[in-house]
Amino acid sequence: MHLAGLSAGKAFIREVARTGQTIGTVHTLGALHLGHAELIRRAALENDVAIVTVYPNKIQLRPGGSYNFNLDDDIGLALRSGATAVISSSDTEMFPPGYRTFVSQGDYHLRLDGPEACLKEALTGAVRWICYARPTRSYFGLKDIGQAILVKRAVADLLLDCEIRFVPTVRYKNGVPISSRLRRFSRSELDELSCLFTALNHLREEIVRGASSVKDLVASAASHIKFRRFKFDYLRIVGGDSFEDLEQVKLPFIIIGAATAHGLRVFDSIYVPDQDTLLNGAPDLSIDLPKHS
Repeated sequence: MHLAGLSAGKAFIREVARTGQTIGTVHTLGALHLGHAELIRRAALENDVAIVTVYPNKIQLRPGGSYNFNLDDDIGLALRSGATAVISSSDTEMFPPGYRTFVSQGDYHLRLDGPEACLKEALTGAVRWICYARPTRSYFGLKDIGQAILVKRAVADLLLDCEIRFVPTVRYKNGVPISSRLRRFSRSELDELSCLFTALNHLREEIVRGASSVKDLVASAASHIKFRRFKFDYLRIVGGDSFEDLEQVKLPFIIIGAATAHGLRVFDSIYVPDQDTLLNGAPDLSIDLPKHS
């Protein structure tokens, strides 16, 4: 079922609430892929009703920028993955004249990805959708770990009655995480990009072996990154809650790396919340690489 607009969506949500059914939500910008499909599948499995929202949140986009997606394709993927309803919206509805409320968590949004990141805007967008849909549970992928952690904290701080569920990253078999940012990348470019994940995982394995100096760890892992068409930006190890750079590794932490190609900065990360994840690696899901060359 596709519900075009906030009014149609709200009528559906009210009816679901009236019957006492549980709601699982997945909030997207559009351009859905197999990573979104896993979020939707889990929302459908763990709730009576699974709702997917599709709106390219304009406050996350650079001024004058556009976000390419096909709503019909997104609706099809969402429904095939188990969604009960897809709710779409527009700038006119989401940001009418006079809109001025934003969710702030100090400078946390700057600590993970720097001033070019849109974590503050992504947080605001996600919290607004949660307030609108009133889900029992809302699902966020570990691929976007910064947003997931900030949303979970905001929901707790604002006393919203919603459980935030983290879902493992879906990766190609070469280690590259599925992302709408990569949909135009060739197979050979995806293979080249895989060395970023190799470096991140090398860092985790070195920490298991007892290394703890972040400066030494990063220097060691950087040798695993051999780019020809990408520009290597950075490797970092940050606190899993504070997002501040660590000098000595301590749980929980996030290993994060970034590279740039085609004018896009591409991120990858490993979230290490506990000793089990440190020893065994993140519980990622793996799929075949796309067939295009």
